[in-house]
Amino acid sequence: MAKVCIECGKEIKQETDSPYCNKCDDMLDKRFEEIEGNIIVFKELMDKEIEILNKFEKEDIVELYLRVYEDFKEDGDFTEDETRILNTIQKTFSLSENDIGKDKAVIYKESPVKKIDKTKCPDCAKDIKEDFNLCPYCGYRLKL
Repeated sequence: MAKVCIECGKEIKQETDSPYCNKCDDMLDKRFEEIEGNIIVFKELMDKEIEILNKFEKEDIVELYLRVYEDFKEDGDFTEDETRILNTIQKTFSLSENDIGKDKAVIYKESPVKKIDKTKCPDCAKDIKEDFNLCPYCGYRLKL
């Protein structure tokens, strides 16, 4: 019986262990890189991106977590947004200390909820209008 791609449904003609055809595999790899960039730049991980990441093996997610961790750590202590992202990745993909290393399992501490001033950018603290999607000064994404 022919093997079919679980993403697009086309027959996979080459011998492979992957459940995806080459085209879908390449597309997913590209999306993975885009998601990693979005996490690092915008400090967010959306539900649609989590759906895509769920298509990858746990070892890929561990590598993603470690790269994001190292990128965030370069700037010093983790910000609230960075902590939230690392928490989300750990919890969503059930990453344990054994998976990522005890010293990198920083997280699971919940930050206290604080009132957000919608008239100031949370990244650069410049005055903004409440209906802005992006900060016009630093480019910080204010709304999803």
